Amino acid sequence: YTTSSPSLENTVDRLIDLCAQEDVKSTNFVLGELADTKPQIIKKLHSAGHEISSHGYAHKLVYDMKPLEFKEDLRISCDKLEQITGEKVLGFRAPSWSLKKDTLSWYYEILEEQGLTYSSSVYPAHTFLYGISGFHQKPHYPVIQNKQTSILEIPQSVVKILGKEIGFAGGFYLRFFPEWFIKYSIKNKNKNNHPVFVYLHPREIEKEQQKIDLKPLENFIHYHGINGCENKLQGIIKEFSKSFIRMDKFTNEMNNI
Repeated sequence: YTTSSPSLENTVDRLIDLCAQEDVKSTNFVLGELADTKPQIIKKLHSAGHEISSHGYAHKLVYDMKPLEFKEDLRISCDKLEQITGEKVLGFRAPSWSLKKDTLSWYYEILEEQGLTYSSSVYPAHTFLYGISGFHQKPHYPVIQNKQTSILEIPQSVVKILGKEIGFAGGFYLRFFPEWFIKYSIKNKNKNNHPVFVYLHPREIEKEQQKIDLKPLENFIHYHGINGCENKLQGIIKEFSKSFIRMDKFTNEMNNI
């Protein structure tokens, strides 16, 4: 999806309705660019009780930016979102999980300077596209260069399949794995006091979207499972409706433990 997609608002409306059916409130990582093109979408989400957090301004990868460039990109995106909601932005998700080990030395420091309290940006395993292998898998305050950051990192949850750690509850993984497996994996993680977040992009429930011409592997990753994704998401929301929580509220709970 681009922020100018004509179907984006209708798709977001459907997601708002899905959550409303079970009285679930979500966290939305929103591009600052959307504040310029479709501010009414942000207003709808906020009015429905959903948290608005930053996804950067125009989906630029963090590891492709210099620290000062990232700092300005984050500042602009937060300012634009805050002008619409009237509330402080507290969280950030890196586009495409675009953190590497060598970005961590300045990444969390910049989030602290911006007044954020949490990040949900690390895929704690290595793939050919992204990920940091060996990264602690539970929500925690990372220690970077012998200093503990004040930013809570909420990594994507992974499970071990055939010796490889892989995501299961969001994006391509949400579309690829069957609903029963996702529910089983969430319950198994929760038994071990490991929270799980479920995520997707609005386009991932849009069956009639105009497809981009991609190479076969990229096409599979981008579009596989879209037809059944909305029903799957609805089933997961219904199953865990009593335990879903916005990330800002989860962060507050972690700080009070």
